[in-house]
Amino acid sequence: MEEESKDSGEGGGAPKPAKKKNAKLVLLLLGAVAATGTSAAAGAVLGPTLAGKPAAHDPAAHAAASAQGSEDAPPGEAAALDPIIVDVREASGEMHHLKVGIAIELGHGVSEDEFKKLVPRMRDAAISYLRSLPFDQIASPSKFDPIRSELGERIAKAAGKSRVQRVLFTDFVAQ
Repeated sequence: MEEESKDSGEGGGAPKPAKKKNAKLVLLLLGAVAATGTSAAAGAVLGPTLAGKPAAHDPAAHAAASAQGSEDAPPGEAAALDPIIVDVREASGEMHHLKVGIAIELGHGVSEDEFKKLVPRMRDAAISYLRSLPFDQIASPSKFDPIRSELGERIAKAAGKSRVQRVLFTDFVAQ
């Protein structure tokens, strides 16, 4: 009678298969996670090489890309200028407001104090250029890249080209 109560109290052999199924499911999930992680790591390491690009850890490739100002170059320290707001005229004479947010990726070795000293020069170059543009040109999507390039050149020249790695727009709002 004791044996019957033990069997009925434990529910017979039913719990054992459930535990085995749970254990197999856990092992299957762990295997899937491990395989996913391994394939992601392999893709990160081998992907650039297989795509014909230098690996991300190649210091010579980074130095060459940085010197060229390429999009693949690692970003430098960035510092934002206060937003610039200027009035620009439409061909009909109507005034419009332009707000431009600019961030500067600093050249190697440029300190925060040195950057702060250069801010007035960079703002002056930006304001002078933006005020010279007609509103029709500013509002044209096809003119955005040429404006960005010219503004970047003028700011880099004002600050010294070795001090500015890249000029980025963080805002560009014309009303």
